[in-house]
Amino acid sequence: MDRRLLVLIVAAVALIGVVNATVFAYRWITGTVNIVGPSEAKGAACTGFYSASEQQNIDLPKLGTNANAPTYGTNSIRVTPVGFACQWSTGTLYQSIYVEVNITTGYWYIQDFYAFGYWNGTTSSTDKVYVYFRVESPIDTSKVYSAYLAINGTKLDLTEYNMVGPIEINSGNATRLDLYINATATGTASFRVGVYVTQESGESPSP
Repeated sequence: MDRRLLVLIVAAVALIGVVNATVFAYRWITGTVNIVGPSEAKGAACTGFYSASEQQNIDLPKLGTNANAPTYGTNSIRVTPVGFACQWSTGTLYQSIYVEVNITTGYWYIQDFYAFGYWNGTTSSTDKVYVYFRVESPIDTSKVYSAYLAINGTKLDLTEYNMVGPIEINSGNATRLDLYINATATGTASFRVGVYVTQESGESPSP
């Protein structure tokens, strides 16, 4: 091959490489995450789930009294709390709960199966948090025609993506949780509800 032709080919390849090159200007983020345990949680961090029937001496309202109530025959609902959110000398609030509901087809109302509370060492009415409940995974409507999670009477439709709130909870208080279910077919139907807590009024979680 002619040496001049080879030089031209190499030059052309080099130019193509330059044209297709990506140039980056570099910036960076550094950070520190300071983590404490649940015994030091305050404000919105000291909110979570509890059951007065399982925590006899908790200094919050006596709610969540049907955490393991019977449904039919030897069956019952079963609520399993997961993860410590806040702990103090007389109580624990949990990060989440897993609810297993054993029912037959038809209409069911499961009253006061658990509670969601706020404890900050005070009963001041000015010390409050704002809570939003949002359906993140709707229930299977081929098995359940209708289903609601009731938060002190405010109904969250579990069959579609939606949200209720803000629900105000003063320190030393809680909200009762109920379930309404109209089951139309046998099988398993799951759902997921996210709970968002803030100390700022008027600030709702983004979709």
